[in-house]
Amino acid sequence: MNQIRTENGLSTLTTTQELMNTAQMRAEEITVSFSHDRPDGSSCFTAFRQNGVSYRAAGENIAAGQNNPQFVMDCWMNSEGHRANILNPAYNHVGIGCKYSNGYYGIYWAQNFTN
Repeated sequence: MNQIRTENGLSTLTTTQELMNTAQMRAEEITVSFSHDRPDGSSCFTAFRQNGVSYRAAGENIAAGQNNPQFVMDCWMNSEGHRANILNPAYNHVGIGCKYSNGYYGIYWAQNFTN
């Protein structure tokens, strides 16, 4: 992801433990309900606050079924909305989560972005 950002003239993203926790929480939640809404019906952004993440701008990418990080990145980069999050110059932090499940898709992915 950072290589793609650099190739597009953007700064690299760094992680924080709180944002990594958020992304992992969201990866686990989307095994239950594949949606930007959480299983309880609230917005995905409530997970940010729940994990102590403050932000002025935030975004989320989710995916399911891709069996490795390169495949999921290729899929996100071929999707206009996901690509826009990855290449958003307002973001400077990212959290990444991945969860294996015995569910239909097997592997679930989440990226959470903030400034």
